[in-house]
Amino acid sequence: MAIIGLAAVTTTGCVFEAREAPVHGTLLVDWTIAGSKHPGACLDFAADSIDVIVRADDGWPVTEFGDYCESFAASVELSPGTYRLEAVMLDAEGVALTTAVTDRLRVYGWQTNVSAVDFPADSFF
Repeated sequence: MAIIGLAAVTTTGCVFEAREAPVHGTLLVDWTIAGSKHPGACLDFAADSIDVIVRADDGWPVTEFGDYCESFAASVELSPGTYRLEAVMLDAEGVALTTAVTDRLRVYGWQTNVSAVDFPADSFF
């Protein structure tokens, strides 16, 4: 019975298509607080984490990601294109501590594309 099944599989003419992996670029959000990457800056402003929303150029949300404040960098893979990002610092409860810092950038495939943002002291509530 196994031989018959094998014969049926080999005579069906299955065709396998090779597909290229989609091209992506990496968006690296690199942040500072009042111009500093010192972990004490996070403590000074009670900032626990960052929340980043990435929107397509037309405003539609594409993804949301974040990391601990002390990391001072977080990344995500995106298809090539133009994006807008909005970033806010959050407290330990997940409540926004700042006004949104925004950036508009182009992501290129196979590259790390950096968005450097600073949360100045006056952006904190």
